[in-house]
Amino acid sequence: MYPHDLNMGGSQTNAIELAAAIAELGHDCIVYGRRGSLCGRMADLGLEFIEAPEPGRRPSVRIARDVRRLVRERGIDIVHGYEWPPGLEAAAACEGEAGAAAVCTVMSMAVAPFLPRSMPLIVGTQQISAVEQAAGRSRVHLLEPPVDIDHEEAVPADGVARFRERWGLDGLPVVAVVSRLVPELKAEGILTAIAVAEALDRSTPFQLLIVGDGRARAAMEESAAEVNARLGRAAVVFTGELDDPRAAYAAADVALGMGGSALRSLAFAKPLIVQGERGYFRTLTRDTADEFRWQGWYGVGSGTSSGPARLEDELVPLLADADRRAELGGFGRRLVEEFSLERAAKLQLAIYRDAAANRSQQKRQWGEAARCFASLAGYYAAEGVARLRSRRRTDDFNAVPVAAAARAAARVAPAPSAGPILWFPGVGWDTLAGTDRHLAMALAEQRPIVWVDTPHSALRDRGRGAAPVSHPHPNIVRLRAGTIGGVQRPLLRSLANRRRADAARRYLAAHGLRPSAVIASTTAPMLDLVRDLPGRRVYYATDDFVEAASMWGVSRRYLSEARERNLRSADLVLSVSRELGRHLQRDERPPGWLPNGAELSRFDAIGRVEPASTGLTAPIAGVVGQFNARTDLDCLLAVRARGLALLLVGPRWFTSRDDDAAFDRLLADPGVRWTGEVPSDELVPLLRAMDVGLTPYRDTVFNRRSFPLKTVEYLAAGVPVVTTDVASLEGLDPRWVRSAGTPHAFAELAAVVAAEPRDRAEIRRAAAQHDWRARAAELRAHLDASWGQAGVASSAGSSACAAARTSSATTGEGVRP
Repeated sequence: MYPHDLNMGGSQTNAIELAAAIAELGHDCIVYGRRGSLCGRMADLGLEFIEAPEPGRRPSVRIARDVRRLVRERGIDIVHGYEWPPGLEAAAACEGEAGAAAVCTVMSMAVAPFLPRSMPLIVGTQQISAVEQAAGRSRVHLLEPPVDIDHEEAVPADGVARFRERWGLDGLPVVAVVSRLVPELKAEGILTAIAVAEALDRSTPFQLLIVGDGRARAAMEESAAEVNARLGRAAVVFTGELDDPRAAYAAADVALGMGGSALRSLAFAKPLIVQGERGYFRTLTRDTADEFRWQGWYGVGSGTSSGPARLEDELVPLLADADRRAELGGFGRRLVEEFSLERAAKLQLAIYRDAAANRSQQKRQWGEAARCFASLAGYYAAEGVARLRSRRRTDDFNAVPVAAAARAAARVAPAPSAGPILWFPGVGWDTLAGTDRHLAMALAEQRPIVWVDTPHSALRDRGRGAAPVSHPHPNIVRLRAGTIGGVQRPLLRSLANRRRADAARRYLAAHGLRPSAVIASTTAPMLDLVRDLPGRRVYYATDDFVEAASMWGVSRRYLSEARERNLRSADLVLSVSRELGRHLQRDERPPGWLPNGAELSRFDAIGRVEPASTGLTAPIAGVVGQFNARTDLDCLLAVRARGLALLLVGPRWFTSRDDDAAFDRLLADPGVRWTGEVPSDELVPLLRAMDVGLTPYRDTVFNRRSFPLKTVEYLAAGVPVVTTDVASLEGLDPRWVRSAGTPHAFAELAAVVAAEPRDRAEIRRAAAQHDWRARAAELRAHLDASWGQAGVASSAGSSACAAARTSSATTGEGVRP
């Protein structure tokens, strides 16, 4: 971990707390950098610290060489730079080292354009994530500033009392600010708070407690001294920088802040007023929480002059109503649990694993290196000109925050029609009965569907009698667009996608149809290619296709660009998991959630079916699905070591020799049976033989954004489930779905669940809400609700992203036969 600075500040505090949390998870973590006030905190956390040499001009060749030396001497796998100078130095250090990968975190309000796009980038707000993805970065991850909740809470009451006495807090309500006292971002809001402390002295007096240090402290103290002199009391109290500011948070009645400081105040159950720039002040409530999730714990107002009135409007009701303060403090305390340090550490580890697995893709990217160098040179040239004009910005990319970008106008929603739904799926009808096919069949009970298959080779299909138009299911027309082979090659892929779009246009025109909606659940940019067609355009993400690039052997750049084209063209975005939805959010409104489902009727007779003869001794733990890079083989080995038999059903598609060898070792165990891929009618007896179903997913970014189809299918068959704690379990009955975080815990939990009595009928009843018919009803509700919106729901790839980049036909009746 290489923070840009080891003096008090949000980004560097995050770095060392995450380092300690990751060390507790069993990994070696070293903190590297220049000495600062946070070295004491590192010592308390037991972290190893290596002092960096004097860097000189940043980015520093001297630092990059020193880090490369450490990589070689200590066998370092990940070099994680915080903010852009350490990020560039980390990338340079790892360039010639085959075993190391670089990662960069930027918690500033904008990202330096010269950071390499090949390097995984972690940002602190959804809005910045959206802007960077839309600008061409495919390796962007959202990690809001984490909060060590247990550490923050550990402030004894007598410690708070001593703190109040030490700083002369005299019984009036305390409004606390814990912040770096610098001109950019911070100074305007704090100076406004000082002015408001004077303005409210007669009507609603309070004490303003300011904790921190920085270049703007002298100017702030001067202003505060004038206010205190005029009021004849210590209305504003400065403590300077505190090594441990927890008592200040605990002593507050109201917290005022931004970024990580704002989040840390929530751990103390304090009502929070989020501070920004240009007069922005807004209280955290249930109604404003989504705004802060999108833009971060910061905002931009209409103008600096409006700040005092705005702060008074937010502050006075809180100071006057202790019950309201308690209510909002409790809400904030529950909310901040989503930002826990433990959760953040596990996510960061998943990012590290992906970075290490794909480290070769960071190396020798000469074109990207040239782009970065040119952009950096331009940055320094602009800085030189600014210095000559005495306009140099001293806080880099915080000076032009993404949140300050103007918002583009929302696109007007198309008028509803009674035509069919045009569907571009991710796989062909005959290839795999996955999410899109199941959902389309359920939806076809109410709406006609025109299903446009994935492209296929016309030469390969010659003589097979495959019709270009067929009817594979009631109320569904299937279109097939033939093309030449090699559809994954760039030029041929583009041709195949256009032929697919043309096939849809020709069919609709020939039958006089106007689609009511166009749904794309594919990796191809089909929404962009059919923008001329009427109907509501829906992008449905059934997985994080971009993160699957290496697993599928498809260009990551193509998958990213195609997805952005779909997002820009979409009127409505849906995702299979909320985590994926947050990653795909491109404006203030989050995508809709439409998780996987199951075909419950398929298992109606399972209670009367004889279990398959497996040759295994009960208890039997089963896995149904593909065995590939997503599968955590350590969990399966642990389950077998615990004494459970393993029944493995599905094909193997490992891309790693190590995984292939590990799977072979597992199959060599006589207590393991692998069936390979089986016909669907043979699956029911196999599920009937299982005592517990397993979802053993590795902790990767792809898996964290998924909603495992196999988990819901186990439940539909009446089989209880044990899963790794990777993908979300939201909406699943905790009686029948339990999770564990390590292979040992996974195996122990599987043994417990397999031995417990179970009511298969009750499990199936609990799974009824996940039937595909229920999912189709949810999809219809999303479509129907979207007709009434004047603007775009979660799209425009959209309006906010485009604005931010600028600143840095006759209605048809249905499907005809």
